[in-house]
Amino acid sequence: MKKEFKHLLILGVLTGIVCLAMFLPNILNHLPVIYGTDLKPEQVFFNMEFTNLMNNFFKTGTLPFYSWSMFLGTNYWASQTFYNFGDIFTWLSLLVQQMNFFDKTLLFEIIKFFVSSYSMYFLLKEMKIETKIRYIGALSFAFSGWAIFFSGQLMFHSFYCFVPLYFLGVERYIKNNKKILFLFMVVLLLISNWYYFYTVSIFTTLYYTYRYYVINKNFKNYIINTLRIIGVYFIGILICGAIFLPTIFYMTGNDRIGINHDLFFGDKQVYIHLLASMFVPNYLYIYRDNVFETNWHVTREICLYAGSVVSLIICQIFAYKEKVFKIATLIFYGVIVLIVIVPMGNAMMHGFSEPSFRWLFLVVFLNIIISCHLLNDFENIDKKIFKYVAAIICILVILLVPFSTIVRGSISSLLSEYFIQWILFVICSILIGFVAFILLKKKKNFMNYLLILTVLEFSIFGAILYTTNLDFSENGSYEFFEQVTHVLQDEDNELNNYLDYLNTDNYEQYYRVYVPHDSIYWYYSHNMSVAYQLNGLMVYFSTYSPSVNKLKELAPQIIDYSSAMIFNITDPDLMNFLNVKYALVLNENELPSKINWELVDDNYRGSIKVYENKNYRAIGTTYSKVLSSTDFIQSKTSVSELNNIIVCDESDVKEIEGFLGSKNSMNLENVQYGGNQLTGAVVSDDSAFMVITVPYDEGWKILINGQEVKKFEVNGGFIGIPIEKGTNNVEMYFTPQGFKLGVIMSGIGIILAGVVISLEFIREYKKRKLLINKGIKDK
Repeated sequence: MKKEFKHLLILGVLTGIVCLAMFLPNILNHLPVIYGTDLKPEQVFFNMEFTNLMNNFFKTGTLPFYSWSMFLGTNYWASQTFYNFGDIFTWLSLLVQQMNFFDKTLLFEIIKFFVSSYSMYFLLKEMKIETKIRYIGALSFAFSGWAIFFSGQLMFHSFYCFVPLYFLGVERYIKNNKKILFLFMVVLLLISNWYYFYTVSIFTTLYYTYRYYVINKNFKNYIINTLRIIGVYFIGILICGAIFLPTIFYMTGNDRIGINHDLFFGDKQVYIHLLASMFVPNYLYIYRDNVFETNWHVTREICLYAGSVVSLIICQIFAYKEKVFKIATLIFYGVIVLIVIVPMGNAMMHGFSEPSFRWLFLVVFLNIIISCHLLNDFENIDKKIFKYVAAIICILVILLVPFSTIVRGSISSLLSEYFIQWILFVICSILIGFVAFILLKKKKNFMNYLLILTVLEFSIFGAILYTTNLDFSENGSYEFFEQVTHVLQDEDNELNNYLDYLNTDNYEQYYRVYVPHDSIYWYYSHNMSVAYQLNGLMVYFSTYSPSVNKLKELAPQIIDYSSAMIFNITDPDLMNFLNVKYALVLNENELPSKINWELVDDNYRGSIKVYENKNYRAIGTTYSKVLSSTDFIQSKTSVSELNNIIVCDESDVKEIEGFLGSKNSMNLENVQYGGNQLTGAVVSDDSAFMVITVPYDEGWKILINGQEVKKFEVNGGFIGIPIEKGTNNVEMYFTPQGFKLGVIMSGIGIILAGVVISLEFIREYKKRKLLINKGIKDK
């Protein structure tokens, strides 16, 4: 026990040394660690909203189903399972709310590096790998190119650090029929990030078969044992039903899901970079001068590097003498390589969306465990072949950059634009050669040399990355973030209270607020409305409400920066339709035209002008005309008509026409909203049809005078409901679609998990009792 504790302590020290080398520059310069393109525009504000909703839950008991400040209103429960809702580290951040976001992020990112390191260590221990090789494998996984590059995507790194424990569960099941760890890790990974859990699930079908054969040397009882672990897998999924099922319903409406049929990538640089990324820490150049540039982030972000030791040893599978392991491994890699090089295969691993190399962390994982096995059994590697392979790798690494310039037709740029990149490749070639030299000489304590080299390599390359990413400008400081998120208020809800106070009607109305992205939000983020708890008009969000796709069809101008995930509504007709009542600007010329603005305050917080839209339109308004969305688009009808015409699917036109009795326009009044509900009332002189500009979601249950009514998706993805003659008390309650069924699934899953765990404890108890009795008889 003491010996094992010593090993864990040594690994902790080694992991800490690398972390210190990486993050010390930021600490010494008192600069926040801002790495990754989405950390500032997305992660900061999603964490803010999570904290707001969870604090509200602890205070009022209101479950965090719906967010009013994320774009036009969002199913928070289902949309944020991709980001932070199931992330254990996000939940832990609630314990340190007094810390600023960037310090919390740094703290938990360091913890994730440690978790990654120990997770891989325990897996390698189960695989009977020698201790020092375990250290190398653990560090290689913790500080792999993938881990470093995607550490700025907080939810990805949170998932990644637990992956070895999942496969440890697989290992224990195959060897000892133990199911509990696998069951627990299925639940943890699925809750953490369904996107990567899908990828891991696909990979597991191949990996399980590979490991089953390698461990057992045959496929005896393969089918029955496989069916058992599949059963445990689905029990884990059932346990997650309350979170996972609403996500499935939500994401099926996302237009990013599709099938890619391409057999090869058009840009050959993709394949050269795939090869290069295994030998070089390409996180140092991916978004800089890069000879492998493809001008597409999907094919640019390729990360296979896991240190020079792994880079060299993994290629020695060809020199390995043990045939069962060698053949099984080569077949497994053959399948993996086929998936990697074919866009259709990458799309499959990416949820049948656009091809992506994000799933390559599984190849990194595989490379590390295979390398550790080969290093652990180095005596069974043919040294002659080893030398040839090592020489070929060193030469190849040096030639990759010049070769790529030739492919690009820019050989003249080798010594100018790409010279630094080439130097990096030369350095990595030397490192790989040095590793080969140490292994061939195999002097006393040679494994210590490899371990020291591994620590130095990850420390130096990591330090270079974070040092070169230091932002010494005003924008990179803690103070800047504090300033940019407090332009409009100092205390929570200060701005909303101010706006409500401007007009007594505001207390019984739902309204949205226009704020320019440049002058007041300082180009910082499209998610700034979260910082002020505003009902805003812009967002940067990959899992936005699927109903927004309908609005994109009718009004493509809402797309900002030509991105499928960034929206900014500045069209005045849409702003009227979407209940914009106030605008906050620095100058009058920033106001969208065609709106009847009136200045109500020219000195808010010293320099901000506040304007009111005198033609404010209520969140609920009745209409008397209807048009199919097909006719709307084909006739190129102006979006201004969304204020006058019901636009719906062709199949709903006749039914909606049957509700159109009144010719007058009536508004939803006495509106109260918050948490997961909205209420109001409307008095109508006849039957009518009301458009409520809340994004359509099947999770909304709508009652009129206590009776549930049918809802329709109208006017670009918003809610439409029939109105009766007389007084209509409207109540809207939101529960994510599939949540109730998901809760039932979770209950069933927990019961079945209890059965599985109990049976395993009983089996282990009987096994121990048998061994004790056998020992007594032997005596």
